[in-house]
Amino acid sequence: MRRPRYGYLVDKATQAAVAAIEVYNKPGFLYREETFAILMLNAWELLLKARILKANRNKLRVIEVWEPKVTKTGKGRRLAPKKNRAGNTMTIGVLPAAKIVREYTQGSIDDYAIENISLLMEIRDNAIHFHNVGRGFHKRVQEVGAAALRNFAFAARGWFDYDLSQYQLALMPVAFETPAGVIQTVFGDDTKGAAGKVEKLLADQEEKFPFDAAKPFNVGVEVELRFVRKANAQAIPIIVDPKDPNAIRVTLTEEDVLKRYPWDYRQLCRAMRKVPSFKENARFHSLRKPLEDDPRFCRVRLLDPRNNKSSKQRFYNPIIYDEIAKHYV
Repeated sequence: MRRPRYGYLVDKATQAAVAAIEVYNKPGFLYREETFAILMLNAWELLLKARILKANRNKLRVIEVWEPKVTKTGKGRRLAPKKNRAGNTMTIGVLPAAKIVREYTQGSIDDYAIENISLLMEIRDNAIHFHNVGRGFHKRVQEVGAAALRNFAFAARGWFDYDLSQYQLALMPVAFETPAGVIQTVFGDDTKGAAGKVEKLLADQEEKFPFDAAKPFNVGVEVELRFVRKANAQAIPIIVDPKDPNAIRVTLTEEDVLKRYPWDYRQLCRAMRKVPSFKENARFHSLRKPLEDDPRFCRVRLLDPRNNKSSKQRFYNPIIYDEIAKHYV
């Protein structure tokens, strides 16, 4: 059986995303953020075009640019494909493609995903004019970039059942950069000028579209650049050895635990209702119960901690949403 056209675009989109990550994580590469934005936009454009082709039986015309042209007689106009300098038919860009997919009733994207793509375009466009400098800019790009990867992986899995876990999609923390790693362009440090405007735009839009772990798409992901004792769902786990007198004493209060496991059963179900075709039925329970034994997703609180038979209540980490949702899309 011949493979559909959109399948090739999905493969190319994935490779573009992987290339974006490799460039970003490459040590000593001083143009990483800008190159990441360019490659990640290319990945999104290919993925969105694949989604449009899939919804239109692989008809190329739906992603081609057509324009009115004067007929040979000169008395009328007709639609014809727009050609580039090489004579090839031009196709729509990433934002027009995103707006088309936005209108789909199923397998679509939302305003958060479109805003994230728009911010990547701002990073790319300003990079061309040598405006992107400053450590604050690094942090904002990583927040937007991490969300772009998260959104891309969710869309690829939902639209094409394409699992990207094998590629280890992650951006290296910018906290490990030395002061010498700060980008300096031909204009010098422009944090109060053009670059500062880009950084402010990224910050304003992330505040306007706050991160929500229960949402499939987000504009930005919070990045913490300081080494702090903080209860966070994505924090590195630690093991305390009570037999080691030199071990660091770590005390976790119930408030700390609830920060990591903020959802009770009802809140989990409310979040899951955002998933198409979700029902609180036997299928949902069969997916949820095995995850409740994994401390990454669930924590059980006993009314009397000294009694294992005491009344108990389960609390969930929001990351359980993605783990369950992937079985529905």
